[in-house]
Amino acid sequence: MNSDDIENGNDERCFKEIDEVITLAKLKQDDLMPCVQTIYFNDSNLDCDNLKLIQLNDTLLKDIEEGQTLVFKGDIHENVVLCSKTKTYDVCETETSNSLLLLNGMKFSESCKNCDERTISKAKVHGIFYEYLEAVPGKPYLGKLEQLLSESEYKGPEHEYSIDQSKLLTFEELDNVVQCSKKELQDALDKMDIIVMDNKIRLLGFEYHFRVLSYMLKLIDENSWNLDEINYEVTINSLKEIIPVDVVRSLFDKYTEESKIEDDEVFYSYKERDICIFFAKVLLSQAEKFNFEDFFQAWGESLPEGMYPDEEMLYGIAIIDRKTTPNCIWAFPENTLPENINERFKILFQTREKWTVPEITPYIKKLTTDKLDVNALLAKYARASTHDGVKYYGAKHVK
Repeated sequence: MNSDDIENGNDERCFKEIDEVITLAKLKQDDLMPCVQTIYFNDSNLDCDNLKLIQLNDTLLKDIEEGQTLVFKGDIHENVVLCSKTKTYDVCETETSNSLLLLNGMKFSESCKNCDERTISKAKVHGIFYEYLEAVPGKPYLGKLEQLLSESEYKGPEHEYSIDQSKLLTFEELDNVVQCSKKELQDALDKMDIIVMDNKIRLLGFEYHFRVLSYMLKLIDENSWNLDEINYEVTINSLKEIIPVDVVRSLFDKYTEESKIEDDEVFYSYKERDICIFFAKVLLSQAEKFNFEDFFQAWGESLPEGMYPDEEMLYGIAIIDRKTTPNCIWAFPENTLPENINERFKILFQTREKWTVPEITPYIKKLTTDKLDVNALLAKYARASTHDGVKYYGAKHVK
Protein backbone atom coordinates (compact mmCIF):
# COMPACT_ATOMS: atom_id res chain seq x y z
CA MET A 1 0.00 0.00 0.00
CA ASN A 2 1.44 3.38 -0.97
CA SER A 3 1.27 6.55 1.06
CA ASP A 4 -1.55 8.16 -1.00
CA ASP A 5 -3.77 5.14 -0.48
CA ILE A 6 -3.23 5.27 3.26
CA GLU A 7 -3.64 9.02 3.50
CA ASN A 8 -6.94 8.95 1.56
CA GLY A 9 -8.26 5.55 2.57
CA ASN A 10 -11.19 4.94 4.92
CA ASP A 11 -11.09 3.33 8.35
CA GLU A 12 -13.34 0.42 7.32
CA ARG A 13 -10.96 -0.73 4.60
CA CYS A 14 -7.92 -0.22 6.79
CA PHE A 15 -9.48 -2.15 9.70
CA LYS A 16 -10.35 -4.96 7.33
CA GLU A 17 -6.81 -5.27 6.11
CA ILE A 18 -5.46 -5.03 9.64
CA ASP A 19 -7.75 -7.82 10.80
CA GLU A 20 -6.54 -10.02 7.92
CA VAL A 21 -2.93 -9.50 9.06
CA ILE A 22 -3.84 -10.29 12.66
CA THR A 23 -5.52 -13.50 11.55
CA LEU A 24 -2.57 -14.56 9.41
CA ALA A 25 -0.24 -13.91 12.35
CA LYS A 26 -2.45 -16.13 14.52
CA LEU A 27 -3.02 -13.35 17.01
CA LYS A 28 -6.17 -12.44 18.90
CA GLN A 29 -7.56 -8.94 18.81
CA ASP A 30 -8.35 -9.10 22.54
CA ASP A 31 -4.61 -9.51 23.27
CA LEU A 32 -3.73 -6.32 21.39
CA MET A 33 -4.04 -2.68 22.32
CA PRO A 34 -6.93 -0.80 20.68
CA CYS A 35 -4.61 1.70 18.97
CA VAL A 36 -3.34 0.31 15.67
CA GLN A 37 -0.34 2.03 14.07
CA THR A 38 0.27 1.90 10.36
CA ILE A 39 3.75 2.70 9.12
CA TYR A 40 4.55 3.87 5.60
CA PHE A 41 7.50 5.39 3.80
CA ASN A 42 7.85 8.99 2.84
CA ASP A 43 8.30 9.62 -0.87
CA SER A 44 11.35 11.86 -0.28
CA ASN A 45 15.00 10.84 0.07
CA LEU A 46 15.37 8.40 2.97
CA ASP A 47 19.21 8.46 3.18
CA CYS A 48 19.19 11.27 5.80
CA ASP A 49 22.78 12.36 5.20
CA ASN A 50 22.20 15.32 7.51
CA LEU A 51 21.36 13.13 10.52
CA LYS A 52 23.36 10.69 12.65
CA LEU A 53 22.08 8.22 15.24
CA ILE A 54 24.13 7.73 18.42
CA GLN A 55 23.70 5.11 21.11
CA LEU A 56 24.23 6.39 24.67
CA ASN A 57 24.78 4.39 27.84
CA ASP A 58 22.63 4.92 30.95
CA THR A 59 25.06 7.45 32.43
CA LEU A 60 25.03 9.72 29.37
CA LEU A 61 21.29 9.34 28.97
CA LYS A 62 20.80 10.41 32.58
CA ASP A 63 23.05 13.44 31.98
CA ILE A 64 20.79 14.56 29.13
CA GLU A 65 17.62 13.94 31.13
CA GLU A 66 19.04 16.12 33.92
CA GLY A 67 19.67 18.96 31.49
CA GLN A 68 23.45 18.60 31.28
CA THR A 69 25.32 19.33 28.06
CA LEU A 70 27.29 16.77 26.05
CA VAL A 71 29.96 18.19 23.75
CA PHE A 72 31.56 16.72 20.64
CA LYS A 73 35.23 17.68 20.32
CA GLY A 74 37.82 17.18 17.60
CA ASP A 75 39.67 19.09 14.90
CA ILE A 76 39.55 17.96 11.29
CA HIS A 77 42.58 15.67 11.77
CA GLU A 78 41.41 14.22 15.11
CA ASN A 79 39.05 11.41 15.96
CA VAL A 80 35.82 12.78 17.43
CA VAL A 81 35.15 12.34 21.14
CA LEU A 82 32.04 13.04 23.20
CA CYS A 83 32.56 14.76 26.55
CA SER A 84 30.28 15.00 29.55
CA LYS A 85 31.18 17.18 32.54
CA THR A 86 33.37 14.42 33.98
CA LYS A 87 34.20 11.80 31.31
CA THR A 88 35.53 11.43 27.76
CA TYR A 89 34.01 8.93 25.33
CA ASP A 90 35.44 7.76 22.02
CA VAL A 91 32.88 7.99 19.22
CA CYS A 92 32.91 4.85 17.06
CA GLU A 93 30.93 4.11 13.92
CA THR A 94 29.08 0.79 14.07
CA GLU A 95 27.28 -1.07 11.27
CA THR A 96 24.05 -2.97 11.90
CA SER A 97 22.56 -5.86 9.96
CA ASN A 98 19.06 -4.57 10.77
CA SER A 99 17.80 -1.35 9.20
CA LEU A 100 17.03 1.41 11.68
CA LEU A 101 13.98 3.51 10.82
CA LEU A 102 13.45 7.15 11.78
CA LEU A 103 9.72 7.77 12.27
CA ASN A 104 7.51 10.72 13.02
CA GLY A 105 4.27 10.23 14.96
CA MET A 106 5.05 6.84 16.46
CA LYS A 107 3.19 6.13 19.72
CA PHE A 108 4.58 4.18 22.65
CA SER A 109 2.68 1.75 24.84
CA GLU A 110 1.90 4.25 27.62
CA SER A 111 0.05 6.62 25.29
CA CYS A 112 -1.74 3.74 23.57
CA LYS A 113 -3.23 2.52 26.86
CA ASN A 114 -5.42 5.63 27.00
CA CYS A 115 -7.35 4.61 23.87
CA ASP A 116 -10.82 3.32 24.81
CA GLU A 117 -11.97 2.66 21.26
CA ARG A 118 -10.22 0.99 18.40
CA THR A 119 -8.33 3.63 16.41
CA ILE A 120 -5.77 3.84 13.66
CA SER A 121 -2.80 6.19 13.72
CA LYS A 122 -0.26 6.73 11.00
CA ALA A 123 3.52 7.20 11.22
CA LYS A 124 5.87 8.16 8.42
CA VAL A 125 9.37 6.78 7.92
CA HIS A 126 11.64 9.74 7.17
CA GLY A 127 14.98 7.93 7.14
CA ILE A 128 16.70 4.57 6.97
CA PHE A 129 20.02 3.95 8.72
CA TYR A 130 22.42 1.04 8.32
CA GLU A 131 24.99 2.35 10.79
CA TYR A 132 25.05 4.40 13.98
CA LEU A 133 27.54 6.02 16.34
CA GLU A 134 28.43 4.53 19.71
CA ALA A 135 29.95 6.42 22.66
CA VAL A 136 32.59 4.16 24.27
CA PRO A 137 34.27 5.17 27.58
CA GLY A 138 37.79 6.35 26.77
CA LYS A 139 40.74 8.30 28.10
CA PRO A 140 41.19 12.08 27.88
CA TYR A 141 43.44 13.23 25.02
CA LEU A 142 45.80 15.66 26.75
CA GLY A 143 48.72 15.84 24.30
CA LYS A 144 47.41 19.09 22.84
CA LEU A 145 47.20 20.68 26.30
CA GLU A 146 50.94 20.69 26.98
CA GLN A 147 51.63 21.68 23.37
CA LEU A 148 49.37 24.73 23.63
CA LEU A 149 50.74 25.80 27.01
CA SER A 150 54.39 25.32 26.05
CA GLU A 151 54.02 28.01 23.39
CA SER A 152 53.49 30.65 26.10
CA GLU A 153 55.62 29.40 28.99
CA TYR A 154 56.11 32.04 31.66
CA LYS A 155 59.81 32.52 32.47
CA GLY A 156 59.58 35.85 34.28
CA PRO A 157 58.52 39.41 33.36
CA GLU A 158 61.86 40.07 31.64
CA HIS A 159 61.00 37.45 28.99
CA GLU A 160 57.42 38.54 28.25
CA TYR A 161 58.48 40.65 25.25
CA SER A 162 59.02 37.44 23.27
CA ILE A 163 55.57 35.94 24.04
CA ASP A 164 52.82 36.09 21.41
CA GLN A 165 49.90 37.35 23.49
CA SER A 166 47.41 35.90 21.00
CA LYS A 167 48.47 32.41 22.08
CA LEU A 168 47.52 32.95 25.71
CA LEU A 169 44.41 30.93 26.57
CA THR A 170 41.82 30.93 29.35
CA PHE A 171 40.44 27.75 30.91
CA GLU A 172 37.32 28.09 28.76
CA GLU A 173 39.39 28.43 25.59
CA LEU A 174 41.44 25.36 26.50
CA ASP A 175 38.23 23.47 27.23
CA ASN A 176 36.99 24.27 23.72
CA VAL A 177 39.95 22.61 21.98
CA VAL A 178 41.36 19.93 24.31
CA GLN A 179 39.59 16.58 23.92
CA CYS A 180 38.53 15.89 27.48
CA SER A 181 35.84 16.82 29.99
CA LYS A 182 36.04 19.92 32.18
CA LYS A 183 36.86 17.81 35.22
CA GLU A 184 39.60 15.88 33.41
CA LEU A 185 41.05 19.16 32.13
CA GLN A 186 41.12 20.65 35.62
CA ASP A 187 42.65 17.45 37.05
CA ALA A 188 45.38 17.58 34.38
CA LEU A 189 46.12 21.25 35.07
CA ASP A 190 46.32 20.55 38.81
CA LYS A 191 49.17 18.11 38.13
CA MET A 192 51.07 20.55 35.92
CA ASP A 193 53.27 23.46 36.95
CA ILE A 194 50.92 26.25 35.90
CA ILE A 195 50.01 29.74 37.01
CA VAL A 196 46.98 31.90 36.22
CA MET A 197 47.78 35.45 35.07
CA ASP A 198 44.99 37.80 34.02
CA ASN A 199 42.73 34.75 33.74
CA LYS A 200 45.15 33.11 31.29
CA ILE A 201 46.59 29.64 31.98
CA ARG A 202 50.41 29.70 31.76
CA LEU A 203 52.96 26.91 32.06
CA LEU A 204 55.61 28.05 34.54
CA GLY A 205 59.24 27.83 33.44
CA PHE A 206 61.29 25.44 35.61
CA GLU A 207 64.08 27.87 36.57
CA TYR A 208 61.68 30.71 37.37
CA HIS A 209 59.51 28.26 39.32
CA PHE A 210 62.53 27.35 41.47
CA ARG A 211 63.46 31.00 41.99
CA VAL A 212 59.98 32.06 43.17
CA LEU A 213 59.45 29.03 45.41
CA SER A 214 62.86 29.62 47.01
CA TYR A 215 61.87 33.23 47.81
CA MET A 216 58.64 32.00 49.36
CA LEU A 217 60.34 29.39 51.54
CA LYS A 218 62.99 31.87 52.77
CA LEU A 219 60.18 33.82 54.41
CA ILE A 220 59.79 30.96 56.90
CA ASP A 221 63.16 31.78 58.51
CA GLU A 222 62.88 35.52 57.99
CA ASN A 223 59.57 35.63 59.90
CA SER A 224 60.41 32.83 62.37
CA TRP A 225 57.28 30.96 61.29
CA ASN A 226 56.44 27.46 62.42
CA LEU A 227 55.78 25.17 59.46
CA ASP A 228 52.02 25.30 60.18
CA GLU A 229 51.89 29.10 60.62
CA ILE A 230 52.51 30.40 57.09
CA ASN A 231 50.81 33.76 56.54
CA TYR A 232 49.27 34.37 53.12
CA GLU A 233 49.09 38.18 53.27
CA VAL A 234 52.68 38.54 54.51
CA THR A 235 53.89 36.20 51.75
CA ILE A 236 52.14 38.21 49.03
CA ASN A 237 53.17 41.61 50.39
CA SER A 238 56.79 40.59 50.96
CA LEU A 239 57.31 39.48 47.37
CA LYS A 240 55.00 41.71 45.31
CA GLU A 241 57.81 44.15 44.47
CA ILE A 242 59.99 41.48 42.85
CA ILE A 243 57.49 38.78 41.76
CA PRO A 244 54.13 39.31 40.02
CA VAL A 245 51.32 38.77 42.53
CA ASP A 246 49.56 36.28 40.22
CA VAL A 247 52.65 34.07 40.23
CA VAL A 248 53.02 34.09 44.03
CA ARG A 249 49.28 33.50 44.47
CA SER A 250 49.31 30.55 42.05
CA LEU A 251 52.28 28.88 43.73
CA PHE A 252 50.84 29.54 47.19
CA ASP A 253 47.64 27.77 46.14
CA LYS A 254 49.67 24.89 44.67
CA TYR A 255 52.02 24.26 47.57
CA THR A 256 50.05 25.15 50.70
CA GLU A 257 46.98 23.96 52.53
CA GLU A 258 45.02 25.48 55.37
CA SER A 259 46.39 24.32 58.72
CA LYS A 260 44.48 26.21 61.44
CA ILE A 261 42.52 29.30 62.37
CA GLU A 262 43.48 31.41 65.39
CA ASP A 263 41.75 34.65 66.40
CA ASP A 264 39.92 34.66 63.03
CA GLU A 265 43.26 34.50 61.19
CA VAL A 266 43.86 31.65 58.76
CA PHE A 267 47.28 29.96 58.76
CA TYR A 268 48.73 27.61 56.17
CA SER A 269 51.38 24.91 55.95
CA TYR A 270 53.49 23.94 52.96
CA LYS A 271 52.81 20.50 51.48
CA GLU A 272 55.98 18.69 52.52
CA ARG A 273 55.73 15.94 49.91
CA ASP A 274 55.23 18.37 47.01
CA ILE A 275 58.10 20.60 48.16
CA CYS A 276 60.44 17.62 48.55
CA ILE A 277 59.60 16.24 45.11
CA PHE A 278 60.17 19.59 43.40
CA PHE A 279 63.56 20.08 45.05
CA ALA A 280 64.53 16.54 44.05
CA LYS A 281 63.70 17.47 40.44
CA VAL A 282 65.88 20.57 40.75
CA LEU A 283 68.87 18.50 41.89
CA LEU A 284 68.28 15.80 39.28
CA SER A 285 68.27 18.43 36.52
CA GLN A 286 71.85 19.45 37.34
CA ALA A 287 73.61 16.28 36.18
CA GLU A 288 72.96 13.06 34.29
CA LYS A 289 73.83 10.75 37.19
CA PHE A 290 74.54 11.13 40.91
CA ASN A 291 76.03 9.06 43.66
CA PHE A 292 72.80 8.18 45.47
CA GLU A 293 74.13 8.84 48.98
CA ASP A 294 75.52 12.24 47.95
CA PHE A 295 72.26 13.09 46.22
CA PHE A 296 70.15 12.13 49.23
CA GLN A 297 72.29 14.22 51.56
CA ALA A 298 72.18 17.27 49.25
CA TRP A 299 68.43 16.80 48.88
CA GLY A 300 67.83 16.91 52.61
CA GLU A 301 70.06 19.97 53.04
CA SER A 302 68.17 21.89 50.33
CA LEU A 303 64.82 21.60 52.14
CA PRO A 304 63.41 23.97 54.79
CA GLU A 305 64.19 22.92 58.34
CA GLY A 306 61.61 20.43 59.52
CA MET A 307 61.03 18.84 56.11
CA TYR A 308 62.56 15.45 55.40
CA PRO A 309 63.06 13.52 52.13
CA ASP A 310 61.92 9.95 51.64
CA GLU A 311 63.05 7.56 48.93
CA GLU A 312 59.44 6.77 48.01
CA MET A 313 59.06 10.40 46.86
CA LEU A 314 61.44 9.63 43.98
CA TYR A 315 59.14 7.02 42.43
CA GLY A 316 57.88 8.40 39.14
CA ILE A 317 60.67 10.98 38.72
CA ALA A 318 63.94 9.03 39.02
CA ILE A 319 65.67 5.64 38.75
CA ILE A 320 67.83 4.31 41.58
CA ASP A 321 70.38 1.74 40.38
CA ARG A 322 71.45 -0.53 43.24
CA LYS A 323 73.48 -2.86 41.02
CA THR A 324 76.32 -0.36 40.80
CA THR A 325 78.90 0.50 43.45
CA PRO A 326 78.26 3.08 44.68
CA ASN A 327 74.50 3.15 44.01
CA CYS A 328 73.53 5.89 41.56
CA ILE A 329 70.43 7.85 40.61
CA TRP A 330 69.25 9.72 37.52
CA ALA A 331 66.13 11.54 36.34
CA PHE A 332 63.40 9.44 34.74
CA PRO A 333 60.16 11.49 34.75
CA GLU A 334 56.86 9.79 33.96
CA ASN A 335 55.63 12.55 31.64
CA THR A 336 58.40 11.80 29.11
CA LEU A 337 57.08 8.29 28.41
CA PRO A 338 54.82 7.51 25.42
CA GLU A 339 51.05 7.32 25.87
CA ASN A 340 50.83 3.98 24.07
CA ILE A 341 50.68 1.29 26.74
CA ASN A 342 52.82 -1.28 24.90
CA GLU A 343 55.51 1.25 24.08
CA ARG A 344 55.50 2.51 27.67
CA PHE A 345 56.01 -0.94 29.15
CA LYS A 346 58.74 -1.66 26.60
CA ILE A 347 60.71 1.43 27.66
CA LEU A 348 60.15 0.71 31.36
CA PHE A 349 61.62 -2.78 31.09
CA GLN A 350 64.45 -1.60 28.83
CA THR A 351 65.36 0.98 31.47
CA ARG A 352 65.07 -1.39 34.39
CA GLU A 353 64.77 -5.15 34.27
CA LYS A 354 62.70 -5.63 37.43
CA TRP A 355 60.28 -3.32 39.26
CA THR A 356 58.39 -3.58 42.54
CA VAL A 357 54.74 -2.52 42.49
CA PRO A 358 55.35 0.78 44.37
CA GLU A 359 58.22 1.69 42.02
CA ILE A 360 56.34 1.08 38.77
CA THR A 361 52.90 2.33 39.87
CA PRO A 362 53.55 6.07 39.20
CA TYR A 363 54.60 5.19 35.64
CA ILE A 364 51.45 3.26 34.72
CA LYS A 365 48.75 4.72 36.98
CA LYS A 366 47.54 7.15 34.31
CA LEU A 367 46.89 4.17 32.00
CA THR A 368 44.41 2.56 34.38
CA THR A 369 40.68 2.43 33.62
CA ASP A 370 37.54 1.60 35.53
CA LYS A 371 38.06 -2.05 34.57
CA LEU A 372 41.89 -2.26 34.68
CA ASP A 373 43.66 -1.10 37.82
CA VAL A 374 47.46 -1.18 38.34
CA ASN A 375 47.49 -4.86 39.36
CA ALA A 376 45.39 -5.83 36.35
CA LEU A 377 47.71 -3.93 33.99
CA LEU A 378 50.75 -5.68 35.45
CA ALA A 379 49.07 -9.07 35.15
CA LYS A 380 48.32 -8.34 31.49
CA TYR A 381 51.53 -6.66 30.33
CA ALA A 382 54.24 -7.96 32.70
CA ARG A 383 55.51 -11.15 34.30
CA ALA A 384 55.75 -11.55 38.07
CA SER A 385 58.61 -13.13 39.98
CA THR A 386 59.57 -13.26 43.67
CA HIS A 387 63.02 -12.74 45.17
CA ASP A 388 63.71 -12.77 48.91
CA GLY A 389 60.00 -12.52 49.57
CA VAL A 390 59.56 -9.40 47.39
CA LYS A 391 57.41 -9.52 44.26
CA TYR A 392 58.93 -8.00 41.11
CA TYR A 393 57.57 -7.43 37.62
CA GLY A 394 59.56 -7.70 34.41
CA ALA A 395 59.01 -8.00 30.67
CA LYS A 396 56.39 -10.59 29.78
CA HIS A 397 58.35 -11.96 26.84
CA VAL A 398 62.09 -12.21 27.46
CA LYS A 399 64.39 -13.41 24.71
